[in-house]
Amino acid sequence: MKQRFMSLDRNRSARPAGWVRAGLLMIGLLWGAVGTAEGDAEAEAEPPPETWHCTAYVRGPMGRRVIDYWSRGADMRARTLIDGHPVTTLIAGGRYVVFDGLTGEGVDIARSAAAIAEDVGRVRPFAFELEEIAAQGGERIEEIAIGGMKGEIWQVRDGQGRRKLWVTQGNPSVPIRLETFDRASGDTIELDYQGWSFNLPMADSFFQPPEGLDLKTFDQEGWIRRKPDAVVPAVPILYPDLLFGRSPRSG
Repeated sequence: MKQRFMSLDRNRSARPAGWVRAGLLMIGLLWGAVGTAEGDAEAEAEPPPETWHCTAYVRGPMGRRVIDYWSRGADMRARTLIDGHPVTTLIAGGRYVVFDGLTGEGVDIARSAAAIAEDVGRVRPFAFELEEIAAQGGERIEEIAIGGMKGEIWQVRDGQGRRKLWVTQGNPSVPIRLETFDRASGDTIELDYQGWSFNLPMADSFFQPPEGLDLKTFDQEGWIRRKPDAVVPAVPILYPDLLFGRSPRSG
């Protein structure tokens, strides 16, 4: 299968409606045209990519974060730089591993049956906001042009606030921007996905922890019921839905 790349370049300081309508977001594909009539027909006939990569830029009350995601099926590797610490999360089968690349410490936790069951049917274990918003009763509010491609804006409102998503049409369809407004705090979190690339070669070892780490191992129950004074490496659980399963948003 061909390896394909999608590049997303735009002025990140611009507000979403402005950069979408003004065409500040530029999307290109090498080794395959997407967005033309001929390319659309070909894309519809293709299966989804086997592997994925993109870079996410997050801005909100926690500051700014840059995250690299890779996945193959349900397996995922994510790398986040937090206060100078490269934190890597690995999802492979029934295990959730997170470790600090500076200290070499981390945890290896058994994933819940609910989290594993949710792997089924996903094309990737990250950037599935469209499926979430649709499941929450969200609706498509606008069709847009993104560079030379077709796109959509989706939105859902509930008791917690509002989520607004910009996503491309076609195959593969990918999210490019998410705005989440929290009603209780009044905060807005902005998430941009850029640099999508597909069908990169990824070995089994890429989703396994490297040798030499100091990992504390827990089963699911042991992690949940660990004592407050238990000695546990100071690593964040950044994707609790992939560890415990998703908690539905309340209305």
